[in-house]
Amino acid sequence: MAKITIAGDAMVITSSMTLEEIKKLEKYSPKSLVLKEKEDSKDVEVFRVGSTDGAGSINQYGASFGSASHDEKALATITMCIPKDTEDAVSYAADKVGAALMNLNRIEDGSALALRIVDEERAKVLQNITVA
Repeated sequence: MAKITIAGDAMVITSSMTLEEIKKLEKYSPKSLVLKEKEDSKDVEVFRVGSTDGAGSINQYGASFGSASHDEKALATITMCIPKDTEDAVSYAADKVGAALMNLNRIEDGSALALRIVDEERAKVLQNITVA
C-alpha cells in the first residue's frame, strides 16, 4: 500500500513496489498498471502507473515514479514540494493527492500477482532458449 510522508516542505509518495518492479511491469505487462472503470458499457482508462526520469509526478490521471527510497527496500518514490504558505500539510496532501493515492493503491493490490505471472512466464521463455 502506497503512503505519504511529509518532511519539512516536501511530500514523498512511496509505492509498495520498487522502481524496478514498475519498469518490469511496463515492459512485460503494461495493462496491469492501468486502472479502468465502466462508462457507458465501455472500459475507460482512469489511472495509469509508470516510470519516468526526475522526481516523478502524481495527479488524478496517474503516477510516474522517477526515483527510489534510500533504504534497503528501494521502493519507488515521487517527491513534491509543499507550498511555503501551507498551514496544514496533512490536509494539503490529502486534498492534493488523496484520490490519486487511492487509485494507486488499487493498482498496487494486483501488482504482486502480475509480477509473479511475469516472472513465471519469463522463466518458461528462458528455458526454451539455447545458445549454439
